[in-house]
Amino acid sequence: MEQAKEVENGDYNDGSHRLTTKSYMMIFVFSLLISMFGGSLLVWWLHKYHSTNRQLWMVPFSLIFFLTPLVIWFSLFISHLCISKSDEELEDASMSQLTLIHPKR
Repeated sequence: MEQAKEVENGDYNDGSHRLTTKSYMMIFVFSLLISMFGGSLLVWWLHKYHSTNRQLWMVPFSLIFFLTPLVIWFSLFISHLCISKSDEELEDASMSQLTLIHPKR
């Protein structure tokens, strides 16, 4: 288990409540690959099976893979816009108070 480190103002910081830019980029690339898989599966169904209306299970399956990452990223973007700076400061203050009361060992 990682030990908590005391930062310059006396608070303890274990670094676990923040995602780095690298983590965000990995999540973004992974969700982009899932979305591309769903879109390509839908195009393949359109090309091969649409004229005969066979393999219809592929349509909702591919739409789920295509649209779910887009909806998740849109909701994260909108929620980030709705959080004000004062809410972030309150969250940071409550996290620092929690670590002062119960620091990780």
